[in-house]
Amino acid sequence: MFNKTSKNQNLIMAITAVVAGLFMMYVAPEQGMRTLKLALDGVINRILYVDPDFYPAVPILGATYGAWMVILYLAGAFAIVIAQKVYTGQEWARATLLGLVAIPAVAGMTMLIPWMVLIVSDYAAMYAAGTHPVAGIAPPPADVSIMPPVLMTMVAGLVFYYVFLLADQDTMKNKLLKLIPYTALGIVAGMVFMNGQHGVRYFIFIPEFLKADAPTSLNVLGNFFTNLDHYDAIDLVSVSQAQIDAGQLVASKEAVYNPNTLLLLLGGFMNYASSYLMVLAIPFLAMRKKIGYYIVSSTALATALIGFNGYVVRDSFEWAVGGFMSLALLVIFNLPIFKPFFLKEEDF
Repeated sequence: MFNKTSKNQNLIMAITAVVAGLFMMYVAPEQGMRTLKLALDGVINRILYVDPDFYPAVPILGATYGAWMVILYLAGAFAIVIAQKVYTGQEWARATLLGLVAIPAVAGMTMLIPWMVLIVSDYAAMYAAGTHPVAGIAPPPADVSIMPPVLMTMVAGLVFYYVFLLADQDTMKNKLLKLIPYTALGIVAGMVFMNGQHGVRYFIFIPEFLKADAPTSLNVLGNFFTNLDHYDAIDLVSVSQAQIDAGQLVASKEAVYNPNTLLLLLGGFMNYASSYLMVLAIPFLAMRKKIGYYIVSSTALATALIGFNGYVVRDSFEWAVGGFMSLALLVIFNLPIFKPFFLKEEDF
């Protein structure tokens, strides 16, 4: 993918590597933590006591934001260590840095969207309009910021990413062309991760745990893999805390296989893994190693199919959107016009 670089371009990339490294170590994690704390404070104080559908967001956001913060810090240190190598024009260093700075871009996107869902969204207005099933959630505070602190992480990550992608002596036409697959990859990686959040959220949603006499995980109603065989998985989306407290949640005595369990497992944890693999593939793509192409193609296929499956099983437009985005990525990576940017000619 890469063309020759000038000394000035190598210098720009080396400086960018150091700046990006420091940013990923000392700015991005703090922005992530600020966003996490404010988001959790909002969901716990405003939503959970009314709508238990959101309670899995607390452990999920803590775990995923925490993982991104750790990865960002390590990636920042890595970027600083190899900055000198990109200055000397070593192609592997530039490819590696392209992958490293993709991390804040994707992480910022995945940490921004929950803010819009949990903090900014007005569920009281949605209920009045008939688009949210549970009443009683207070509107967001009047002074709430529309954009979270972590927005800067995504924007800065994109700037760093495009510096390493475009800082060479390639033609303007090629630079514009390679923007398409490499930008699409980042967008889909973020969307896949967000669908993963959705899948895990409902996979670990056990309303029985919110009762005074909560069962253990050895009880069929308290186990991730068996509870949906006794509940209607779609009805759980509209259950309120008041209904749970009043004992209005009725579980069947006979177990009935529920396809939601497998769907949510794959649509959750498999999507997480696919998102990370897409980011991991970037340095291999930049070096035109065919393993990168096959990682992207396989994860795009897997996430497309699970997205369409989610639409069929759960009638979820969000899953369909994710499926079509992954399918579009698969198509892009198999168009002859883009293949020279991540494959050698003999590997087409």
